[in-house]
Amino acid sequence: MAGKTRNTMIVQARRKTEELAAKRREREATLQSLATDYHAATMMAEAGVEEAERQAAELIATAKKNAAAAIDDAKETVRKMLATGETRQGIAELLDVSVSYVRSINVATPKKAKAGADAATAEVQDSEESGSVGVVSGHEGSDH
Repeated sequence: MAGKTRNTMIVQARRKTEELAAKRREREATLQSLATDYHAATMMAEAGVEEAERQAAELIATAKKNAAAAIDDAKETVRKMLATGETRQGIAELLDVSVSYVRSINVATPKKAKAGADAATAEVQDSEESGSVGVVSGHEGSDH
């Protein structure tokens, strides 16, 4: 009878081990499924952020391009104001900008555009040179 009891105990031990192993496999399958869900969620989050950053970069690039075009339009307007014969000082006061800003636009005018506007702006420069502003061509007397 001791033999039967021993065999019975071995069978019971085996069943218990199999039950525990089955529970462990079930828990591992659940954990694996949850880990998959976790990784899928984090990948989706990263992809969402990357897409938002890409769209933001596109928006910023477009905004900078549009801003550059608007600045060019503003500078062209200043050139047209200079072509009317208004002084740099007068334009600067009207626009609430510095005279040096108006001068930089006038100096930065492309040569093709300048050739047509030279006749109109020559009078402006003459009137400024005869005034108290004292514009000196070529930076003579400066430390540059």
